[in-house]
Amino acid sequence: MGAELSLRQVRQVRAGREVLRIDALDIGPGEHMSVLGPNGAGKTTLLRLLVGVDRPTSGTVTLDGVSTARRGVEVRRRVAYATQQPGLLSTSVRRNVELPLRWRKVPRRERARLVAEALDRLRVAHLADRPAQTLSGGEQQRVNLARALAIDPEVLLLDEPAAGLDAQTRSAFFADLEQALADRATTVVQVSHRAEEALRFADRVVVLVEGSVHQVGAPEALHHRPADASVAALVGYDNLVSATVRTDGEVLVGGAPTGLLHRGPAGAATVAVFAGGVLLADAHGPGLPVRVARVIPGPGHHVLALEGAVSLLAHLPMRVQAPLTGDVVRVVFDPVLSVVLPDSPADPTPGVLDGVELAYPSRVPS
Repeated sequence: MGAELSLRQVRQVRAGREVLRIDALDIGPGEHMSVLGPNGAGKTTLLRLLVGVDRPTSGTVTLDGVSTARRGVEVRRRVAYATQQPGLLSTSVRRNVELPLRWRKVPRRERARLVAEALDRLRVAHLADRPAQTLSGGEQQRVNLARALAIDPEVLLLDEPAAGLDAQTRSAFFADLEQALADRATTVVQVSHRAEEALRFADRVVVLVEGSVHQVGAPEALHHRPADASVAALVGYDNLVSATVRTDGEVLVGGAPTGLLHRGPAGAATVAVFAGGVLLADAHGPGLPVRVARVIPGPGHHVLALEGAVSLLAHLPMRVQAPLTGDVVRVVFDPVLSVVLPDSPADPTPGVLDGVELAYPSRVPS
């Protein structure tokens, strides 16, 4: 059974600067929690506190109610921490995976069984006798994870586990990671700056920006109801533009209508729009006028760079005739792929998806 992790009033100060601030966060037994944030957001600092390597400047971090700072060695026996750099020793793969089991004085025959199972789970059993330093980056990451899983930890901490891998290798790595964890009750905390990795198999996601928590929620909630512009950018919204919400709910950008109606407070706002949500409108109807600066073929779509009152990136389906570079067109925003984030802190429900409607149709077929 996985362990429960809790943080209360945690502050971490380094060189006189606060690098992490978490008032309250609970990670349930067996939960898969992802921590999403840009470089320097405090993600690795959080992991080091959870494993008890570092002590918080103030506040408490507990594992099943026991402080990780006071019972460091005992805690670390229950936690596996796979760091961003695999840090494999210059010996065989087998001995690298066996090392933490030796520290725990696991009998030799049992060690051999656990090592073989861990290597097999991560599809690197055929590398058991290879020198670890001869492995590719992807192979080293798999061995690093096999070493962590071999001790059957109650908590598994993953720090950018696929860092440095190409897209194809990264996808295969995460597919095997999911399979390796499928039948375990391990509590998992994974940190990443990539939304597709953080959201992939998480029960909940913590968004860290400049050391503070901006949102905690299920992956679906972050996609459809980002708390603010920084969260929207991290989860993959391609366009973040300043807007105005009129008293009748119409959303304007640069004084031009966007096709959105927002059932929320009037005033200054930010509109977050996925590239696929920027739609060509009727040339003679309402919409935001923009000039086509560039048209680039993409996988299954045209990529349009648009310039006007704001700069926009649009993905136009291949079935739709793309405009030419230099053309002036009108665009509207698809409410399913857009979210309005009022700038006023008084708004109690920023980014609510069902608070946005389409005022008039685009010319893109459904």
